[in-house]
Amino acid sequence: MFPQTLVLVAVGFIIGVIQDSLETALNSSGDVLFAATAEYREWIKEGRELPKFL
Repeated sequence: MFPQTLVLVAVGFIIGVIQDSLETALNSSGDVLFAATAEYREWIKEGRELPKFL
């Protein structure tokens, strides 16, 4: 019985690590998007030319 419990704990731990990693990645990508939007808005207010890919 003990090995099954250990396996369940290990699987739960792995799922937790994956979830935390995905959450961190999503949060970071949101921060990058927010910062880029603010920067481009500032460029527009200053009359600077935006990069061609936009």
